[in-house]
Amino acid sequence: MTPLEQYHSTLNTLRVLKNEPKHFHTVEHVPMKSRAPMFGLTTINNDSWLIGDRAILSRRFSKPWPTDTLNLISTWTASDGGYYAITDAPVIPPSRPWKPGDGPALIHLAGGVGATIDDSGVAALTAKCVYSIGDVCIKMHHTIHCDSADEHITIEELSKHFPLPNRTFALPTVLYHARYDDRYFLITSKVPGETAAQLWWDFNNTTKDRYANLIAEACIKVATLTSNNLGTGIDGTISNRFGKLLTRKDMPNILANCDAVNISIQPPFCFFHDDIGPTNVVIDRQKGTVRIIDWQGALFVPREWIGINFARGLAMVQDPPIPENYQSNDYAQRVWRALQRRGFSNDGSVWLEWKSVDWQ
Repeated sequence: MTPLEQYHSTLNTLRVLKNEPKHFHTVEHVPMKSRAPMFGLTTINNDSWLIGDRAILSRRFSKPWPTDTLNLISTWTASDGGYYAITDAPVIPPSRPWKPGDGPALIHLAGGVGATIDDSGVAALTAKCVYSIGDVCIKMHHTIHCDSADEHITIEELSKHFPLPNRTFALPTVLYHARYDDRYFLITSKVPGETAAQLWWDFNNTTKDRYANLIAEACIKVATLTSNNLGTGIDGTISNRFGKLLTRKDMPNILANCDAVNISIQPPFCFFHDDIGPTNVVIDRQKGTVRIIDWQGALFVPREWIGINFARGLAMVQDPPIPENYQSNDYAQRVWRALQRRGFSNDGSVWLEWKSVDWQ
Protein backbone atom coordinates (compact mmCIF):
# COMPACT_ATOMS: atom_id res chain seq x y z
CA MET A 1 0.00 0.00 0.00
CA THR A 2 1.03 3.59 -0.51
CA PRO A 3 1.53 5.74 2.62
CA LEU A 4 -1.80 7.45 1.97
CA GLU A 5 -3.56 4.10 1.60
CA GLN A 6 -1.97 2.98 4.88
CA TYR A 7 -3.20 6.17 6.53
CA HIS A 8 -6.78 5.64 5.39
CA SER A 9 -6.66 1.94 6.29
CA THR A 10 -5.46 2.76 9.80
CA LEU A 11 -8.06 5.49 10.25
CA ASN A 12 -10.83 3.17 9.06
CA THR A 13 -9.68 0.49 11.48
CA LEU A 14 -9.82 2.95 14.36
CA ARG A 15 -13.32 3.99 13.34
CA VAL A 16 -14.46 0.37 13.34
CA LEU A 17 -12.95 0.00 16.83
CA LYS A 18 -14.70 3.23 17.86
CA ASN A 19 -11.34 4.66 18.84
CA GLU A 20 -10.87 7.40 16.26
CA PRO A 21 -8.31 9.99 17.48
CA LYS A 22 -9.82 12.59 19.82
CA HIS A 23 -8.73 15.57 17.73
CA PHE A 24 -11.14 14.44 14.97
CA HIS A 25 -14.05 15.24 17.29
CA THR A 26 -13.17 18.46 19.06
CA VAL A 27 -12.04 21.98 18.23
CA GLU A 28 -9.92 21.93 21.39
CA HIS A 29 -6.23 21.13 21.02
CA VAL A 30 -5.41 17.50 21.83
CA PRO A 31 -1.87 17.22 23.28
CA MET A 32 0.71 15.28 21.28
CA LYS A 33 1.04 12.69 24.04
CA SER A 34 -2.55 11.68 23.23
CA ARG A 35 -1.90 11.30 19.49
CA ALA A 36 0.04 8.76 17.44
CA PRO A 37 2.92 10.18 15.34
CA MET A 38 0.90 9.85 12.13
CA PHE A 39 -1.52 12.43 13.58
CA GLY A 40 1.25 14.76 14.77
CA LEU A 41 0.78 17.30 11.98
CA THR A 42 -2.42 19.34 12.00
CA THR A 43 -3.65 22.14 9.75
CA ILE A 44 -4.08 25.71 10.97
CA ASN A 45 -5.02 27.19 7.56
CA ASN A 46 -4.05 26.86 3.90
CA ASP A 47 -0.51 28.06 4.61
CA SER A 48 0.21 27.07 8.22
CA TRP A 49 0.57 23.76 10.02
CA LEU A 50 1.11 22.83 13.64
CA ILE A 51 3.97 20.36 14.27
CA GLY A 52 3.14 18.48 17.45
CA ASP A 53 2.47 20.97 20.25
CA ARG A 54 5.38 23.37 19.96
CA ALA A 55 6.18 24.53 16.42
CA ILE A 56 4.40 26.14 13.47
CA LEU A 57 5.38 25.70 9.84
CA SER A 58 4.26 28.68 7.76
CA ARG A 59 4.35 29.46 4.04
CA ARG A 60 3.84 32.59 2.01
CA PHE A 61 4.58 33.60 -1.57
CA SER A 62 4.88 37.39 -1.23
CA LYS A 63 8.34 37.89 0.31
CA PRO A 64 10.94 36.16 2.50
CA TRP A 65 10.52 36.02 6.26
CA PRO A 66 12.69 38.61 8.04
CA THR A 67 15.31 37.38 10.49
CA ASP A 68 13.56 39.22 13.32
CA THR A 69 10.30 37.29 12.83
CA LEU A 70 8.84 36.57 16.28
CA ASN A 71 9.91 33.15 17.67
CA LEU A 72 11.74 32.30 14.42
CA ILE A 73 13.68 29.00 14.35
CA SER A 74 14.42 28.49 10.63
CA THR A 75 13.51 30.01 7.29
CA TRP A 76 14.17 29.10 3.66
CA THR A 77 13.03 29.63 0.08
CA ALA A 78 11.68 26.53 -1.67
CA SER A 79 11.63 25.45 -5.30
CA ASP A 80 7.82 25.86 -5.36
CA GLY A 81 8.33 29.61 -5.06
CA GLY A 82 7.20 29.69 -1.46
CA TYR A 83 8.96 31.29 1.50
CA TYR A 84 8.83 29.04 4.55
CA ALA A 85 9.43 29.59 8.25
CA ILE A 86 9.41 27.45 11.38
CA THR A 87 8.52 29.29 14.56
CA ASP A 88 8.00 28.38 18.19
CA ALA A 89 4.37 28.19 19.29
CA PRO A 90 4.23 29.56 22.85
CA VAL A 91 0.46 29.77 22.37
CA ILE A 92 -1.07 26.86 20.49
CA PRO A 93 -3.35 28.09 17.69
CA PRO A 94 -6.56 26.26 16.71
CA SER A 95 -6.00 23.51 14.14
CA ARG A 96 -7.82 20.60 12.58
CA PRO A 97 -6.73 17.09 11.49
CA TRP A 98 -4.53 16.97 8.41
CA LYS A 99 -6.17 15.68 5.24
CA PRO A 100 -4.83 14.97 1.73
CA GLY A 101 -4.50 18.17 -0.26
CA ASP A 102 -3.70 20.35 2.74
CA GLY A 103 -0.15 21.03 1.53
CA PRO A 104 2.23 18.62 3.22
CA ALA A 105 2.16 15.22 1.50
CA LEU A 106 2.40 12.00 3.49
CA ILE A 107 5.38 10.19 1.93
CA HIS A 108 6.23 7.47 4.44
CA LEU A 109 4.46 5.48 7.13
CA ALA A 110 6.21 2.72 9.05
CA GLY A 111 5.54 0.54 12.04
CA GLY A 112 2.43 -1.35 11.08
CA VAL A 113 -1.07 -0.81 9.86
CA GLY A 114 -2.86 -2.72 12.62
CA ALA A 115 -4.72 -1.16 15.50
CA THR A 116 -2.81 -1.44 18.76
CA ILE A 117 -3.99 0.71 21.68
CA ASP A 118 -1.53 1.55 24.44
CA ASP A 119 -2.29 1.72 28.19
CA SER A 120 -3.45 5.33 27.99
CA GLY A 121 -5.85 4.61 25.13
CA VAL A 122 -3.67 6.21 22.47
CA ALA A 123 -3.45 4.47 19.12
CA ALA A 124 0.13 3.20 18.90
CA LEU A 125 -0.12 2.56 15.20
CA THR A 126 3.03 3.89 13.65
CA ALA A 127 6.62 3.94 14.75
CA LYS A 128 7.37 6.68 12.24
CA CYS A 129 5.74 8.90 9.64
CA VAL A 130 7.18 11.46 7.22
CA TYR A 131 5.48 14.39 5.49
CA SER A 132 7.02 16.56 2.80
CA ILE A 133 6.46 20.14 1.63
CA GLY A 134 8.61 23.03 0.42
CA ASP A 135 11.77 20.96 -0.09
CA VAL A 136 11.77 19.64 3.49
CA CYS A 137 10.84 16.40 5.22
CA ILE A 138 8.89 16.42 8.49
CA LYS A 139 9.54 13.28 10.49
CA MET A 140 7.70 12.20 13.64
CA HIS A 141 8.10 8.99 15.61
CA HIS A 142 7.77 7.36 19.03
CA THR A 143 10.97 7.66 21.07
CA ILE A 144 10.29 4.21 22.49
CA HIS A 145 11.21 2.85 19.05
CA CYS A 146 14.55 4.70 18.95
CA ASP A 147 17.19 3.87 21.55
CA SER A 148 20.17 5.30 19.67
CA ALA A 149 21.26 8.94 19.39
CA ASP A 150 18.63 11.36 18.12
CA GLU A 151 18.99 11.69 14.37
CA HIS A 152 19.79 15.41 14.34
CA ILE A 153 22.80 14.75 16.58
CA THR A 154 24.10 12.09 14.19
CA ILE A 155 23.61 14.28 11.11
CA GLU A 156 25.32 17.27 12.73
CA GLU A 157 28.26 15.17 13.99
CA LEU A 158 28.75 13.52 10.61
CA SER A 159 28.70 16.91 8.90
CA LYS A 160 31.38 18.08 11.33
CA HIS A 161 33.60 15.02 10.95
CA PHE A 162 33.21 14.79 7.17
CA PRO A 163 32.86 18.31 5.78
CA LEU A 164 32.25 19.00 2.13
CA PRO A 165 33.79 18.88 -0.44
CA ASN A 166 35.77 15.90 0.88
CA ARG A 167 32.65 13.88 1.70
CA THR A 168 31.57 11.51 -1.09
CA PHE A 169 27.92 11.43 0.01
CA ALA A 170 25.40 14.12 0.91
CA LEU A 171 23.53 14.65 4.17
CA PRO A 172 20.32 16.59 4.85
CA THR A 173 20.39 19.89 6.75
CA VAL A 174 18.63 19.99 10.12
CA LEU A 175 16.07 22.81 10.35
CA TYR A 176 14.18 21.83 13.51
CA HIS A 177 14.19 19.10 16.13
CA ALA A 178 12.35 18.45 19.38
CA ARG A 179 11.75 15.57 21.78
CA TYR A 180 8.90 15.51 24.30
CA ASP A 181 6.02 13.30 25.46
CA ASP A 182 7.74 10.18 24.06
CA ARG A 183 7.73 11.74 20.58
CA TYR A 184 10.60 12.93 18.40
CA PHE A 185 10.22 15.58 15.70
CA LEU A 186 12.75 16.34 12.99
CA ILE A 187 12.54 18.69 10.00
CA THR A 188 15.37 18.46 7.48
CA SER A 189 16.06 19.61 3.96
CA LYS A 190 14.80 17.15 1.38
CA VAL A 191 17.78 15.94 -0.61
CA PRO A 192 17.22 16.05 -4.39
CA GLY A 193 16.86 12.82 -6.31
CA GLU A 194 14.94 9.57 -6.06
CA THR A 195 15.50 6.58 -3.83
CA ALA A 196 17.42 3.55 -5.04
CA ALA A 197 14.20 1.60 -4.48
CA GLN A 198 12.50 3.77 -7.11
CA LEU A 199 15.33 3.76 -9.64
CA TRP A 200 17.23 0.52 -9.25
CA TRP A 201 15.21 -1.60 -11.62
CA ASP A 202 15.51 0.89 -14.48
CA PHE A 203 19.32 0.84 -14.31
CA ASN A 204 21.53 -1.42 -16.41
CA ASN A 205 24.14 -3.55 -14.66
CA THR A 206 26.95 -1.03 -15.21
CA THR A 207 24.94 1.78 -13.60
CA LYS A 208 23.87 -0.43 -10.70
CA ASP A 209 27.49 -1.34 -10.00
CA ARG A 210 28.58 2.29 -10.18
CA TYR A 211 26.08 3.32 -7.50
CA ALA A 212 26.83 0.19 -5.47
CA ASN A 213 30.46 1.32 -5.42
CA LEU A 214 29.45 4.78 -4.20
CA ILE A 215 27.35 3.25 -1.41
CA ALA A 216 30.25 1.00 -0.38
CA GLU A 217 32.62 3.98 -0.38
CA ALA A 218 30.19 5.94 1.80
CA CYS A 219 30.04 3.06 4.30
CA ILE A 220 33.81 2.86 4.45
CA LYS A 221 34.15 6.62 4.86
CA VAL A 222 31.68 6.70 7.75
CA ALA A 223 33.43 3.67 9.29
CA THR A 224 36.58 5.75 9.78
CA LEU A 225 34.69 7.33 12.67
CA THR A 226 35.44 4.91 15.53
CA SER A 227 34.74 4.31 19.21
CA ASN A 228 35.80 1.85 21.90
CA ASN A 229 32.14 1.42 22.90
CA LEU A 230 30.28 -1.32 21.06
CA GLY A 231 26.66 -0.72 20.07
CA THR A 232 26.42 2.94 21.06
CA GLY A 233 25.16 5.90 19.08
CA ILE A 234 27.44 8.68 17.91
CA ASP A 235 26.99 10.53 21.22
CA GLY A 236 27.56 7.45 23.39
CA THR A 237 23.88 6.60 23.83
CA ILE A 238 23.61 2.88 24.57
CA SER A 239 21.47 1.05 22.00
CA ASN A 240 19.96 -2.42 22.25
CA ARG A 241 19.61 -2.70 18.48
CA PHE A 242 22.91 -4.40 17.77
CA GLY A 243 22.75 -6.55 20.88
CA LYS A 244 19.53 -8.20 19.70
CA LEU A 245 21.31 -9.45 16.58
CA LEU A 246 24.24 -10.88 18.53
CA THR A 247 22.28 -12.66 21.23
CA ARG A 248 20.23 -15.81 21.04
CA LYS A 249 17.45 -17.04 23.30
CA ASP A 250 19.83 -19.65 24.72
CA MET A 251 23.02 -17.53 24.48
CA PRO A 252 22.65 -14.03 25.97
CA ASN A 253 26.36 -13.13 26.24
CA ILE A 254 27.19 -10.79 23.35
CA LEU A 255 30.96 -10.92 23.72
CA ALA A 256 31.09 -14.72 23.81
CA ASN A 257 28.67 -14.92 20.91
CA CYS A 258 30.83 -12.66 18.71
CA ASP A 259 33.70 -15.10 19.13
CA ALA A 260 31.40 -17.99 18.23
CA VAL A 261 30.32 -16.38 14.93
CA ASN A 262 33.75 -15.11 13.86
CA ILE A 263 33.07 -11.44 14.53
CA SER A 264 35.89 -9.51 16.19
CA ILE A 265 34.99 -7.73 19.40
CA GLN A 266 38.29 -5.90 19.65
CA PRO A 267 37.93 -2.12 19.55
CA PRO A 268 37.88 0.26 17.86
CA PHE A 269 34.38 -0.20 16.50
CA CYS A 270 33.19 1.46 13.30
CA PHE A 271 30.27 3.82 12.83
CA PHE A 272 27.58 2.39 10.53
CA HIS A 273 24.16 3.52 9.31
CA ASP A 274 22.73 0.00 9.94
CA ASP A 275 19.64 0.47 7.74
CA ILE A 276 21.14 1.44 4.42
CA GLY A 277 18.65 -0.33 2.21
CA PRO A 278 17.39 1.07 -1.11
CA THR A 279 14.74 3.26 0.53
CA ASN A 280 17.40 5.18 2.48
CA VAL A 281 19.74 5.90 -0.42
CA VAL A 282 18.76 8.84 -2.62
CA ILE A 283 20.34 8.96 -6.07
CA ASP A 284 20.86 12.19 -7.96
CA ARG A 285 21.09 11.01 -11.56
CA GLN A 286 22.09 14.42 -12.87
CA LYS A 287 25.14 14.63 -10.63
CA GLY A 288 25.75 10.89 -10.38
CA THR A 289 25.89 11.08 -6.58
CA VAL A 290 24.26 9.36 -3.61
CA ARG A 291 22.71 10.85 -0.51
CA ILE A 292 22.02 8.85 2.63
CA ILE A 293 18.98 9.55 4.80
CA ASP A 294 17.32 8.20 7.97
CA TRP A 295 20.27 8.00 10.39
CA GLN A 296 18.19 7.34 13.48
CA GLY A 297 19.57 3.82 14.07
CA ALA A 298 23.26 4.45 13.29
CA LEU A 299 25.73 3.04 15.81
CA PHE A 300 29.24 1.67 16.38
CA VAL A 301 29.66 -1.97 15.30
CA PRO A 302 32.47 -4.43 14.55
CA ARG A 303 33.86 -3.69 11.09
CA GLU A 304 32.81 -7.11 9.78
CA TRP A 305 29.17 -6.30 10.55
CA ILE A 306 29.10 -3.72 7.77
CA GLY A 307 29.78 -6.43 5.18
CA ILE A 308 27.47 -8.95 6.84
CA ASN A 309 24.64 -6.41 6.70
CA PHE A 310 24.80 -6.44 2.90
CA ALA A 311 25.90 -10.04 2.37
CA ARG A 312 22.82 -11.22 4.28
CA GLY A 313 20.55 -8.47 2.90
CA LEU A 314 19.49 -7.18 6.31
CA ALA A 315 16.92 -4.34 6.19
CA MET A 316 17.02 -4.23 2.39
CA VAL A 317 13.30 -3.56 2.06
CA GLN A 318 11.71 -2.66 -1.29
CA ASP A 319 8.71 -0.37 -1.02
CA PRO A 320 5.68 -1.21 -3.18
CA PRO A 321 4.85 -1.34 -5.99
CA ILE A 322 7.21 -4.25 -6.55
CA PRO A 323 8.69 -4.13 -10.09
CA GLU A 324 8.34 -7.12 -12.42
CA ASN A 325 12.11 -7.65 -12.66
CA TYR A 326 12.56 -7.44 -8.88
CA GLN A 327 15.29 -9.62 -7.36
CA SER A 328 15.23 -9.39 -3.60
CA ASN A 329 19.00 -9.51 -3.10
CA ASP A 330 20.29 -7.67 -6.19
CA TYR A 331 20.92 -4.31 -4.51
CA ALA A 332 22.48 -5.80 -1.37
CA GLN A 333 24.66 -8.28 -3.27
CA ARG A 334 26.09 -5.60 -5.55
CA VAL A 335 27.08 -3.47 -2.56
CA TRP A 336 28.49 -6.59 -0.87
CA ARG A 337 30.66 -7.34 -3.89
CA ALA A 338 31.87 -3.72 -3.88
CA LEU A 339 32.80 -4.14 -0.20
CA GLN A 340 34.59 -7.40 -0.95
CA ARG A 341 36.76 -5.58 -3.47
CA ARG A 342 37.68 -3.26 -0.61
CA GLY A 343 38.77 -5.99 1.80
CA PHE A 344 35.58 -7.25 3.46
CA SER A 345 35.39 -11.04 3.62
CA ASN A 346 32.96 -12.19 6.35
CA ASP A 347 29.72 -13.00 4.54
CA GLY A 348 27.80 -13.75 7.73
CA SER A 349 27.03 -17.38 6.89
CA VAL A 350 28.31 -18.58 10.29
CA TRP A 351 26.29 -15.88 12.06
CA LEU A 352 23.15 -16.71 10.06
CA GLU A 353 23.33 -20.42 10.90
CA TRP A 354 23.93 -19.58 14.56
CA LYS A 355 21.13 -17.00 14.76
CA SER A 356 18.60 -19.21 12.90
CA VAL A 357 17.89 -21.05 16.16
CA ASP A 358 15.84 -18.01 17.24
CA TRP A 359 13.71 -18.24 14.11
CA GLN A 360 12.75 -21.88 14.36
